[in-house]
Formats: sequence, C-alpha cells, structure tokens
Amino acid sequence: MADINLNIIENLNNLNERKNFTCGVVEGFYGRPWTPEQRKDLFSKLQKWGMNCYLYAPKDDYKHRAYWRELYTVEEAEHLTALITEARNHNVTFYYAISPGLDITYSGQKEVSALKRKLEQVQQLGCNAFAILFDDIDPEMSGADKEVFQSFAHAQVSVTNDIFTHLNQPKFMFCPTQYCSTRAVPSIQTSEYLNTLGAKLAPEIDIMWTGPKVISKILTVEHIREVTEVLKRPPIIWDNLHANDYDQARLFLGPYCGRSPDLIHLLRGVVTNPNCEYGPNFIAINTLGQWSRSSVETSCDNDAVSADIKLETEGDDSSDDCPTGLSPNAYHPRRALRLALMEWLPEFNKSVSAFGPVCQPQIPTPVPILPSVNTCMTITATTPAVPLTPGIPPTPNMNLIVEAINDSNFIPVSNPVMNSLVSENKVVLDNPPTEDAETASTVSQDNSSVSGLEPMDCNPSPSSSSLQEDTMVVETKPCDHESEDEENVIINKEEETPRIETETITPLVSDTSITSITSENELNVDDLQLLADLFYLPFEHGKLGLHFLTEFNWLKVNSHLVIEHNRDSSGTPKPEVQEWLNKASKFDEMTKAVKKMADKLLKVKNRSLLYELYPYVWDMRGVISLLNSYVQWLGFSKGWREAFISGDQEPWVFRGGLTAELQRLIPVDASNDLFVYKTPETPITTHYVIRPYTPLDRVNLYDLVLKTSDDGKDATPLFSAYPELKGDLVLGCYLENINDVTLMVVEDEAENLVGYCVADTNGSVYHDKYAAYLETLREKYPKVTVEEGSMLSPCEELLSSLSCDAEPMPESLINSYPACITLGVLHAVQDDSVTKRLLTCVLASLRAQGTFSGNVTVKAGEKNILEMYNRLGFREVATRGAYLYLGRAF
Repeated sequence: MADINLNIIENLNNLNERKNFTCGVVEGFYGRPWTPEQRKDLFSKLQKWGMNCYLYAPKDDYKHRAYWRELYTVEEAEHLTALITEARNHNVTFYYAISPGLDITYSGQKEVSALKRKLEQVQQLGCNAFAILFDDIDPEMSGADKEVFQSFAHAQVSVTNDIFTHLNQPKFMFCPTQYCSTRAVPSIQTSEYLNTLGAKLAPEIDIMWTGPKVISKILTVEHIREVTEVLKRPPIIWDNLHANDYDQARLFLGPYCGRSPDLIHLLRGVVTNPNCEYGPNFIAINTLGQWSRSSVETSCDNDAVSADIKLETEGDDSSDDCPTGLSPNAYHPRRALRLALMEWLPEFNKSVSAFGPVCQPQIPTPVPILPSVNTCMTITATTPAVPLTPGIPPTPNMNLIVEAINDSNFIPVSNPVMNSLVSENKVVLDNPPTEDAETASTVSQDNSSVSGLEPMDCNPSPSSSSLQEDTMVVETKPCDHESEDEENVIINKEEETPRIETETITPLVSDTSITSITSENELNVDDLQLLADLFYLPFEHGKLGLHFLTEFNWLKVNSHLVIEHNRDSSGTPKPEVQEWLNKASKFDEMTKAVKKMADKLLKVKNRSLLYELYPYVWDMRGVISLLNSYVQWLGFSKGWREAFISGDQEPWVFRGGLTAELQRLIPVDASNDLFVYKTPETPITTHYVIRPYTPLDRVNLYDLVLKTSDDGKDATPLFSAYPELKGDLVLGCYLENINDVTLMVVEDEAENLVGYCVADTNGSVYHDKYAAYLETLREKYPKVTVEEGSMLSPCEELLSSLSCDAEPMPESLINSYPACITLGVLHAVQDDSVTKRLLTCVLASLRAQGTFSGNVTVKAGEKNILEMYNRLGFREVATRGAYLYLGRAF
C-alpha cells in the first residue's frame, strides 16, 4: 500500500514538472521576421501539441534590437496586442523580448528609464512575460560603466534586476552574453561572468543557454548539471539545432534529436530557434513537442541521442522504422519524424496565398547594418540605423560550417532591419480556392533573401529579371547508347526505367492546374520523407540523402570497372561490371524519385509553403541530376581511373549542407561561378535533360548548330542549299573522332535538342585532325569563286572559308590549355543553370581524363554565355568572328 502511494506521489510530481516545464518557440533568428498571420498560426499549433511558450525576439525587427528605445505606434501596438491576446487564447505564454545590448549605457539613468518605459508600454498591452537578451554583443563596457560597475556581469544584473522589480516580478528570462560553453571565459566553472549571474541575478529569473556550442550536437545530463551548479538554477535551453540563419543555403527538416528525455526534469524548459522560413518549421516544432511529452522511463537513450551515430553508418539500414518494442510514449527521432510528416501532409493542401518573388537562399557574407526600413507599413519610412558597437567582430566569411558552430567569436551581423508587427502579407488558411484567388496565388513571400540584400544573403538577383516561359530545372536521362557495340549500354534495356513524361507548364500565373491533380500525382508521406532526408540536420544527413552521397561516390571510385570493359569491348560484362551498371540504373531511379517529388510539390495548394521550400528543392534536384549526367558519361567513358579518385575531400563539414557536399563529388572546383545559380522567380515545371550524345542525335544536332547562329537568329533558311555545312564546320571533326571527345547534349521534354557542349582533351592533336578534315569538306562542297566587289551570302562565305587553312594555335597556348571546348545553347534557354550544369559535366569529364584546363570557343551572339565565362575567370580573345575564352577551368 505504501509503495502504491509513493508511485502516485511520484506521478503527481512528474505531472507538475511537465506543467511547469517551458516548451515552445523563440523567434530569435537573424533574417526576415515571420508575419503576424504566421505567428497566430503558430500559437494554434503550439496549443495543439501541448506547448506553452512563444518568445518574440526577431533580431532584425528594429524596435526589438537596433531601435529598442522607440515606443510602438498606435497601429503597431494594436497588432502587438492582437498577438498577445491570440497567444493567451491558445494558452501560450507570450514573452516579449528586447535586446538593448548593442549600445545601452548600463549606468545611464535615462537609458534604464527608456528601457522601463518601453517594457511598460508592452505590459499595458496585456503582456505578462518578458525577456532581456544580451547575446551577440561586445562584452566590453563603456568608460562610464566601468566607473560604476565592478564587471560586465554586474552591469547586466543590475539593470535586469531593476527591470524585473519595476515590472512587479513577472515571468522573466535572461539571455547572457556567455550563453554556451565555447563562450564561457575561460570555462563554465571558472567564468567570473557566469558565476556572478548565478549569485546576483534574481533567482526567479530564468537564464537561457544553448549548450556546449552555439549549435549543439548533443546535450548531456552531465553538461546540464554543470551549468545548473554555476547558474544556481536549471537553465532554459535556447536550442539552435534547426536554425539556418548562419547558412541559408541549408534547410533543416530533420527531427528533434541529440537530447535525451532524461533532461526534462533537469531543465526549466526548451525553446527552439528554428529555420528562418516559417512553414518548413513544422517538423522542428512538432517533434520538440513529442519529445517534451515523451516518457522518460521508457525512452531509448541510445536512439534519442541519434546525433551520436556516426554519419558513415547512417546508410547501413535503409528502413525508416525505429527499433521494435518501444513504448508508445517513448521518444525515437525517426518515429517522431514519421509522425510529424503524417501530420504535416495536410498543410500542403490548405489554400494559402503568397505574394512576391521566390526567395532565393544564399550563403551569407558579412553585411553591415543598412538603413532601417519598415517593410510592413503601407508607406515605407527610412531612417539612419544605429551602428554596431565598435569592437563587435563581423560575421566571419567561413568555409566550414564547423567554424561557424565552434568559433567563440562568431557573432552574426545584423542586416537590413524591419518592423514585423504590421504586415501586408496575406495568408488565407482553410478557405476553398476560388478562381480569382487561384489566379493571384502565384508568388511568394514579399521579399527575397537575395533581392535587396536580405539578412545573411550575398548575391542579389536583378530586380528586373523577367519571367520566361523557358525557365527550367535541369534533369537527366540515361543515354540509350545505340551504337554498333550494344555492350556499351549503361542500363540494360530490360531494366531501364521508362522516361517520365511531364507536361510543359509556363510560369505559374495561376493555380488552376491544381484542380487537375490525380491521386497518383499528389504529395504523400513518402515524398515528404525523401524531402526531409535531403534536408536533415546540421550534423547528420537523412538516410536517403546519405544514400545519394555513398552511391555516387561508389560509382565514381569504381568507374574503372566499366571503363576497362569499354576499352576491351568484350562481350558479356563481368559480374563486377554488371554490378556497376545495376547501381547506375538505381541511381537514375533515385534521381527520378527526386524529380517526381519536386513535380508533386509544385502542384500543392499551399503556395506560401511551396515558395519557402522551392529554392532548396530546385537547387537539390539540379545537383542530383548533374550527378546522374556524370554517371551516364562514366558508363561509356574510356577515361583514366586515377583522375576519378584524386582530390576527393571528406564531406560532412562544409557549408551548404548536402547540396554542397554532392557538388564537391564532381571533380571540378566547386568554389567558382559554376555552382552559383539564380532560382527561378516563379515555380515552373519545364524540365530539360542533360545526357551523352548518341549517333541518332546527329541530324538534330546539326539543326541546332544553325539555330544557335552568331546573331541569335535561326540560320536554317540561309543554308537551305547546304543544310549540313555549318554543322560540318563546327562539329563535324568532333563527330568524325567521337571516341576521342566528350559530347553532351541538352533536350527538352519533347526530346528536341536545345544545347550541346563538346570537348577534345588534346588541342594540338585536334588541330591536326581538323586540318585533315578540311580536305574532306573541300571534296564534299563546291568551291566558291569570289569576285571583287561581289556580296556573298552567309552560306557562300562559309564555302569560301573552306579554301583557307586552319590557323594553328600557339604551342605555348596548347601547353597551358590543352583542351578544346565548343558550346552552344538556344537563346530561348535563358536560365544559365542549364549552361552551367552542362559545362560542369563536360569539365568534369576533362578532369577525369587528366586535363585540367582548356580553351572554349563561344558564338559571339551568346551574350549570356560570354558573361558567364567572364565570371568564371576565362580571358577573352577575339578570333575571326568568334570569342575564344582562355583560363583555368578547375
């Protein structure tokens, strides 16, 4: 009987602990703040998932941080009141946070009075919970403060305790300047700053902590106990696990992990500071809610702390199932992810409109605070911004994500600041789409993370960029390799996956196509699982995402098997060769699965969510399709094995996440302009295929040469008498020696060729071949006699040029740049990502064959391509009506 009573008491204590456990979301990232509509939607979800806290702390909302002294206007106050009321209606505690640390004088009575006045105003709006944040600021005090306070910690404690008392001791949080182990000077236990906080800060005030690092892989019981001992209270974890403001080339859709539920009774609470994009945070917040409700006694510690698992072992088991025998109340990250995906799926079918161009995430570079812009008011106001306090180190331009996570000097620089309380963004939830609404639902969030140098961005896209019907995403297709040697086929005819036919859709100026979605084309949980695995977590990839890395690396390293087979031209492939071919086929199927998932995503009704995900998915699909193109080339190449496996670097640690790691598997220099793409401003479903050339392409390829004439016009009518003449001059010599060159083509969905790129690894030998080839052309075509003063047609000019010998390249040039490359793309293909990926694949083949530099001949009329070569670092040389670009290609 006594044991039963003890169990009842223990269960009641656990329930009380859970009730007092703070769990929710902090909007504390650098970047465009969420809209009021999104925050209200968040409150509803927090209540549904048993969470109880929202912390308002957007770094780039100017009245939160840069202009913290300014009171809210009447209109802003009304919107803030509405948010506070909405949170209360959903049993969510609304914490209003303020960050005065950039320029506050702690000893100045006017400064403290201004801070009190600002928080009093918010308190009068109905807010009963507050936070003061002193993160990411210069730890040095001013001269005036040094005369009054013993230390930096004493100054912050004095102001915080004063504010706490002045507001009648409400719920209160405090974020210290040393908020993780790497910033604790010299260590947690010996930090004078942290020990002062623990001893002097009012015990009712909760102190926030991020863990061992700014972005912590694991939180352990031992670590939390150490922090609790110094702070004299359990900390509230400000969790940056899903934050992407330090590298907006990444998105994190993995589950909450690396934190055992055993921590719950040791903490005051956990608030997640997630992705800048609101919609994709569904998984991060949902799985945190599952974690907070899980049973400690039945949790699987080894699986809950999944970040402990080595990345190299992630792909051993392709199953998404968690270990059997777990209690329903236990927390396992993979199971939590699956449950979250099932609940997330209906969100894609909600009618949500979005306005503005697609936001293009970019790897950030240091940017100073720019003039303040109230982006949400009807009339835009501009005022000078408060500069950063002198001595604050700028955001380092890091090459490794590990540096961003480990560097104790990493302080993100605040960027263009804005007011997030009054928004013109319209978000319509759960309303059936009307024809007018669908027509309007064409564009995304009101500002791009590229246009206007949004926070953490670098490469702004042109504001005048037009929306073209032929904007596309590059896809790949296995080459049929129809030649005399049928054994060169990469994918056996019996095993080849049929080509996926997709309807060409112009830029989406309306969403009427949504109503025609068939059930098999609707997004499902497996599609979302693939999406999440491609964009998982900072320290680990999802199983399917890692599978792309390991499979492509295996195909590249073992390509010598199929290359040797191609050289021997023997009959039936050996078992190891057949294994390579089978894996190449499976990789092609994986590529098509990504394409199919992306196609389904384009048709969802929730346009706001689509536009937040689209830039990441578009880039990922393009990179994977590029890898697939390279695999197809490997399948029939006779290149050198040594070059394939040279220069590889260990992945896992670079900026840009899985997308960048996949790029680095291509044997070209990933740091150049080849991997900088401009995301289409509206989602489109026009696809292009990059694949190796086959003999059946010859007629269409010659026709393409005419269509890519120097003046950008179709020259077919001008060469009606000799339709093959121009093709013979430009590509004939390459085709005569097809076994010695790399030739890739681009085709549209109707299988019409729209681009090509051909390369010969040996320029001097190619010149000799071309000289001999000219003799063949002189026999094939009539000789043109040029009379003095006569006007020749373009066709006659080319016929006349046959009598001229080819000018040899200087030996010094050939020695430095041995490869010759010719490239042509239709002017209708204006997205340079197609040209870049085509060129990347050809350059990779050159490097694989031992050639590391080359010269490129481009038609004079191809302005976009010429500009791209300039950005790639090629040097321009004019040669007889064409442009010859010379430069190191790798």
